[in-house]
Amino acid sequence: MRWNLKRDAIALLSIAASVGLSWYFLPDLPDQVPTHFSLDGTADDYSSKGVAAAFAIGGTTLLYLLLTFIPRIDPFWRKIQKRYDVVLLVRDIVMVFMVFLFIATLLAAPTGNLNMSLFGTGFGLFFVVLGNYLPRLPRNFFIGIRNPWTIASEVVWTKTHIMSGWLYVAGGTLIVVLSVSGLPVHIVLLSVLVPLFLYTGLIYPYLLFRKLQREGDSTTPDL
Repeated sequence: MRWNLKRDAIALLSIAASVGLSWYFLPDLPDQVPTHFSLDGTADDYSSKGVAAAFAIGGTTLLYLLLTFIPRIDPFWRKIQKRYDVVLLVRDIVMVFMVFLFIATLLAAPTGNLNMSLFGTGFGLFFVVLGNYLPRLPRNFFIGIRNPWTIASEVVWTKTHIMSGWLYVAGGTLIVVLSVSGLPVHIVLLSVLVPLFLYTGLIYPYLLFRKLQREGDSTTPDL
């Protein structure tokens, strides 16, 4: 499958945005900018602004390379190829979110305080958008809800991602609503994401796999 400029436009624009934001904002920023924040949004680790820019640009570029080309060495590539565009859409969603995080960090640089309401809203919207594409994601070893049970069974993979898509949209919407309501965002994220990840990543696929075993359905991976 040949490289396609139109298909990769959003990803390349995300890299360009990281470069443009660095070029525009960094000259006016302090020499040290926050690169990590505590749960209440207060900066607790700093790096030089050059390092921060390099991390943002390098991070989006690395994501582009990994999520674009690594599926092609996946043992499931023969099946992935039919829905490769969905894999690339998920890649684009992740890269746009990375740019959002860079913007939030740049806005926090002068004061050292992250706008937690903005962060929570962006995080919630990320999950809403991602949830819309999870059900269409083909079984693979690199992207999606990957555990022994989803990898072993096409049925478990499909049902887990359909169910998770709905829960990601619902959970993301709840995060947005609670974030703008003034509740502490770290409490919102922990209370929503911990049960969401436990249920979608462990409990549901395991129970479904065991159910299929009892019913005698095949669980051998079909490459």
